[in-house]
Amino acid sequence: MESAKSLLLEKYHGLCNYLERDTVGSELAIYGTSTLMLLVAYMKRKPAYLVRQFKQPSHIPERIINERIMHTGTIRGVQQRDQDTLLLIKHRPLIPIFTSRDRLLPVKLPGVRVNANGYSWLQQCLVGREATFLPLNKSAKSQDYVVCQLCLVHPPKGNNQLLDVSETLLKLRFAKYAQDVAAAVKRNNKYYQHLRQVEQTTASKEAWLAFISRYPYLWQRFNELKASLLPKQKLLPELVR
Repeated sequence: MESAKSLLLEKYHGLCNYLERDTVGSELAIYGTSTLMLLVAYMKRKPAYLVRQFKQPSHIPERIINERIMHTGTIRGVQQRDQDTLLLIKHRPLIPIFTSRDRLLPVKLPGVRVNANGYSWLQQCLVGREATFLPLNKSAKSQDYVVCQLCLVHPPKGNNQLLDVSETLLKLRFAKYAQDVAAAVKRNNKYYQHLRQVEQTTASKEAWLAFISRYPYLWQRFNELKASLLPKQKLLPELVR
């Protein structure tokens, strides 16, 4: 036992003396060990989102979805597939080394079923905009789409707020609340409850305004009061200001 211990100490001190020399072999040993440790760490954590562009849902690891990591990209188009309205996003990784202009990630907005007015609104107001998206879940067919909470920085050149697209569609009555594959995941319950509440609040507000509009005097007074209390910019809908 003592002989084995002394042999290990001898080998260790010999290695230390060798690495302390300014030789090509010692540099190769140091850099090779560092590179090997970096590769091991990469394989363990797999931070693909740092350099890899998501071109299809299968490229997004489940670990990234579970850890709720936000990503950025540019909305390039809108597409209708059966009853699903998909946004085609060019994902931009943190280190954009290998990217493609042609390969776009199909993203479905969570909790909404977009109508014809909403589809036109998406095409006119969102295409070409920078957006952040949070993957919530993949579809049953992993090649179809990925359900993502999509937000825009509004105003476009500022850092004022993140505008949730699904929530805005419900507020504009350009979509109806609808369950999807991401709603079954427990971690998404609070977000889907919020979207349902937004639809109910918008419907109540719409019914209240419809009631007031029956009486022209009250309707005129209401608009005058709103114009006197709110700045002119606030009187316009969001994303049109």
